[in-house]
Amino acid sequence: MGNICGTSSSRHVYRPPDTQRTASAPSTSTHIGGDTLTSIHQLSHSQRERFLDMHDPMRVMGLDHDTELFRVTDSSYIKNDKLAGNPESIASIFMHEQLRPNPYASRTGAQTHEASAYVPKRIKATDLRVPSLNVMVGSQAQDGIKAYDHMSNDPVPVKMRLGDFLDRGGKVYSDVINDGGESQALIVTLPKGQKVPVERV
Repeated sequence: MGNICGTSSSRHVYRPPDTQRTASAPSTSTHIGGDTLTSIHQLSHSQRERFLDMHDPMRVMGLDHDTELFRVTDSSYIKNDKLAGNPESIASIFMHEQLRPNPYASRTGAQTHEASAYVPKRIKATDLRVPSLNVMVGSQAQDGIKAYDHMSNDPVPVKMRLGDFLDRGGKVYSDVINDGGESQALIVTLPKGQKVPVERV
C-alpha cells in the first residue's frame, strides 16, 4: 500500500495538473465529429459537472472530510503517530481531470462535446509529482487491508481521516485496481513536507 498498501466524495472539484476507469472495449473509433477534447476544462460547465459526477471519486462515493481511510504501512514510516506521502508510488490512477476517448462512444452516438464521449485518462501516480498514499475506503476496508500484511517486515494497520489530507492540499483519485466491491482502493495525495495523523487499528 503506497509505502505499502497496494492501494474517498463530497462535492469538491479538483484542479491538479490536468485524468479513470475503462473496461476492455471494442477497437472502433470514438471520434464522431468535432475536435476530441483532452481536459475537462474544455467541456462546457454542465458537461464538466456531468463528467465529474460520473468519475470524481469524491462525488461517486459520497466521501467527505470525516471519511475513514485505511492502509497497512511498515512501522518504520510512522513518526510520532504521523505519516507522510510516498513519492515513489507504483500505483496507477484514473485522472478525472484529463480526458481520453470513450471506446464505446461510437456505439452510443456520443458527440465530442459531451461528457459521455470520454473516460478519465490512466496515468501513473508518480506523474502527479506529488507524494501519495494508497488507501482503502468502504464498509470492508479495514478487513481489506489485511491482504497487504505480507508486504512489510513489521506491518501496522492504520486509520486516517480524509479531511486531514484535504486540509493539507491533498486530492483523491481512483486506483485502477478498484473492483467495485465493499472496499474501494484510492490514491490520496499529500504534498511534500506534509504529514497526517494515524490511528493504529
